[in-house]
Amino acid sequence: MQAQSRIVRNEFPWGVIEWLAGGEVGNSKELSIARVTLPLGKATDTHVHGNCEESVYVTRGRVECTSAGRSALLSAGELVVVPRGAVHGLRNAGAEPAEVLLSYSSSAREFKLA
Repeated sequence: MQAQSRIVRNEFPWGVIEWLAGGEVGNSKELSIARVTLPLGKATDTHVHGNCEESVYVTRGRVECTSAGRSALLSAGELVVVPRGAVHGLRNAGAEPAEVLLSYSSSAREFKLA
């Protein structure tokens, strides 16, 4: 076991995702972990992962998570789990930039826009 410092950063019109573990980073064969920053008023694209669950843990700000037609408003310290195959998305619902940690039950997530 060795400490991991490599991060793969992707920028999108809705914010930034930094891959901490998973296939992109090359340090895990069974899971993925990412840190997402959502600026004020921004939202991810609505999408689905057909091969894995996703957990959403808010570390800063307020985030609305919509999944399978239902919505949950989350504050720092709160978590939801998005089931495999559920159409979902995140939106910054607060007055400051939001940050969330995402974890997935696969290192190679299937991703499809909904």
